[in-house]
Amino acid sequence: MTDVLSEPAAADRLRPSRLRVASAWLATTAGAFIVVLLYLVVLLVIAQLTENSALSYVVAALAALVGAAVLARGSARIRGTRSRLSRGVCLAVPLLLAAGVSWAWFGAPATHTPMPGSPAVQYWDLPTGSRIAYVRTAGAVSHAEPVLLVHGGPGAPSTTSEEFARRLATAGFAVYTYQQVGSGQSSRLDPDEYTLARHVADLDAIRQELAAPKVVLIGSSWGGQLTAHYMAAHPGNVAKAVVASPGAMSDDSVDDGSLTPSGADDQTDQFTQHPRFAATYFLAHAGGLRAARTLTPADTADGLYQQFARSLDMSSGCPDAAKSERPADATAGYGLWANIATVASASKAPDPRPTLRHDNTPVLVLRAQCDYLRWEVTRDYRDTFPSATLLPIDAAGHTVLADKPAETGAAVAAFLTGGALPTTPYTPAEAPWPR
Repeated sequence: MTDVLSEPAAADRLRPSRLRVASAWLATTAGAFIVVLLYLVVLLVIAQLTENSALSYVVAALAALVGAAVLARGSARIRGTRSRLSRGVCLAVPLLLAAGVSWAWFGAPATHTPMPGSPAVQYWDLPTGSRIAYVRTAGAVSHAEPVLLVHGGPGAPSTTSEEFARRLATAGFAVYTYQQVGSGQSSRLDPDEYTLARHVADLDAIRQELAAPKVVLIGSSWGGQLTAHYMAAHPGNVAKAVVASPGAMSDDSVDDGSLTPSGADDQTDQFTQHPRFAATYFLAHAGGLRAARTLTPADTADGLYQQFARSLDMSSGCPDAAKSERPADATAGYGLWANIATVASASKAPDPRPTLRHDNTPVLVLRAQCDYLRWEVTRDYRDTFPSATLLPIDAAGHTVLADKPAETGAAVAAFLTGGALPTTPYTPAEAPWPR
């Protein structure tokens, strides 16, 4: 009788407590996440070192398999014996999670809108190695200097500049809307080749292709920054320049960031709403550009960039302005790798302002009321160039040339031809519009 009664008691002693079971599963869960983290670290490191996606996935999968096997062997005893179920869970779950994370981050396609083809598109095959797509807009040409429209981004060719270009063509200029290398229908490069110096070299090679001693540059956003650096590198090659909603000339020119408070809030919101783009963007900026490019197909990367850019509020400098998402074709041809690598290169470039303070080239600066860049960024151009003129543009956002093509076209045409400007130049230090 004593032996019979002792059997349940012995079984109870062998059965693990609920706390022990909970702790075991908690440890297993933590171990699974460690295996996934191991997989991602190995994947990114191998991709960064080898730039071979197949090899990266194979090595990372083997690392995850070994990690999962170790986790399975070390799993806790459930109900007094080493459970096959727990071992299977420890082996399968981390591998499935790793596969799911890599697919969600790198493999899943993103809608990509290419630059639409057009019989008007022509190409320059430059001695720099870049093949540059462009559209020429001209009527009866009466001015010797060609006009080059320098788009923003980097890597963001304009699809809304036709009306502005036609207005300048009507004034007697030959206007060239070109797509910078790495974007639109222009050639793509390896990430290390997207540099500020390469864009400057391409721009001067275009000038030589046109056999023009001097050109007129009209730079929007990043294009304003590129225009400033070109003028610093090639003084005397620019007859006149226009910068519209220009980006900061140098990282040293802004102490508290270049965005308005509302612009910074909007950008932060969009990063949280586009986590896949944010992960790719920050990985690349943290030094993992080769890994990101190796693992993410080019069309997918460009699609992520396009989705993010479409959601940005171009008029967030006016917090009360109605926000509307831009259509898909507004970001057609955007190139993510050109953007990330060029921005990284530009951040290390020498400050051009000491040279530009001695450049007497006439420069027109257009400041949009609702630009998401701070007033100080725009004012820096007016205060740096000795012969600069600044005109405020009411009720326009960062894409001021597209927002107000008639108004800006008339102002730029008057500036280039020596006519009377439509409004009085703005000279005070404070912003034109109170906040």
